[in-house]
Amino acid sequence: MGLGKAIEIAQNDLVEYNKKLKILRDYYLANVEKNIPFIRINGDLENRLAGNANVCFKGVDGPTLLQELDKQGICASSGSACSSGFLNPSHVLLAIGVPANVARSSLRVTFGRENTIEDVDYLVDHLVRIVKKLR
Repeated sequence: MGLGKAIEIAQNDLVEYNKKLKILRDYYLANVEKNIPFIRINGDLENRLAGNANVCFKGVDGPTLLQELDKQGICASSGSACSSGFLNPSHVLLAIGVPANVARSSLRVTFGRENTIEDVDYLVDHLVRIVKKLR
């Protein structure tokens, strides 16, 4: 196989991979929006990475939410990737107009190749329960 054919296959795989990620992300956002009141979905819904979702949960402390999710084996972070590990609100969220007190309640989820709809259901089920408990 030549380099040109290899690039063509990789490009086709990338298109399918991004379609899958977008389906997972949109399913997640729709279910969070349907099942958890007082949320804010951050960022443009079309012009974003296919597998990325960032949501603020009014009245919920982001680090506490992360700890509770971690207890359930769920990996996520608060804010943007470039602010992971910092207690300050994400400068990215602040730059798009999210107030600091709201940005502190953010949860960033990134879906990947191995994730399934069942994984999203597991996440949303736990989010519903945890957010209710923390509010």
